[in-house]
Amino acid sequence: MGYYIIGELLRDARERQKYSQEEVCYGICTPSTLSRIENGQQAPGKKILEGLMQRLGLKDWIFDVGINPKEAEKYELEQELIRCFGRKEYEKTQKLADDLEKMMNEGVSKESNLLMEKQYLSFVRIMMRKDQGEKLEYVLEKLLETICMTIPDFDGMHIRTRLLTYQEISILNSIGCVHHAMGNLWEALRILFDLKEYIEKGNMNGQMISEKYPMILQNLSAWMEQEGYYSDALELCQKGIDFCIEYGKMHTFPMLLCNKACALAELGQIEMSKKIFLQSIVLFETVGQQESAEQVKEYARNYMI
Repeated sequence: MGYYIIGELLRDARERQKYSQEEVCYGICTPSTLSRIENGQQAPGKKILEGLMQRLGLKDWIFDVGINPKEAEKYELEQELIRCFGRKEYEKTQKLADDLEKMMNEGVSKESNLLMEKQYLSFVRIMMRKDQGEKLEYVLEKLLETICMTIPDFDGMHIRTRLLTYQEISILNSIGCVHHAMGNLWEALRILFDLKEYIEKGNMNGQMISEKYPMILQNLSAWMEQEGYYSDALELCQKGIDFCIEYGKMHTFPMLLCNKACALAELGQIEMSKKIFLQSIVLFETVGQQESAEQVKEYARNYMI
């Protein structure tokens, strides 16, 4: 499909939502680059197009961008890295990250397309170090540097009023989680509630947020429960559960059920809590996450004593 059609789509979506070129492309490309793309004078790189469409709430699978075999190879490598990172196969993830960085340095990508790729590599590496026991203060510092790669003026505030890519949402969620782990509860809650409201304001369609939204609700519900806000935690859990059922996304579903069961137990609804705990355990066992299943069993025993 022609690049001019893509440019028209971007321009129409941007103007309909009353965003300036500067707001949409901030940290992704220059306004002049976006202008040329909108006018059909420049073919957008795949990563730039993805970022622009995500910020505008457009379905980024509608269009395909012609890429050469080397770019296609790099893109497949990146997708494999994402899958391995998600499965926490860190030895393989590290090798893939090194291979991808090598391809980037060899000039396979245009320089203008590299920023988000470099940001993702930085994110992956610092999160692996976190899981391997790196000091949280260092992790937070590096995550803040990483988000500033595409949001240079990021100060922890005004998340609701920004335009974000999926990648930026993931990084911000991780920043909130590190704050929570460091004991900075209210900063953690503020960041994730801002992300929740950003998503709910309707700038992203359901399929696009199907991985991000339940993850944020899972974290928030767990934290609210820890602070004794059981009714609020229950409401957040149910919102996440309903979303997972509607869009068929099961990744965070078992843990949301566990959080719901804990909140119900705290609210004195023991029989319903037992039922939900069992559902969570069965789901974890079904997908082969035995360690998580045992953890939920321990939670259940503690609540049922």
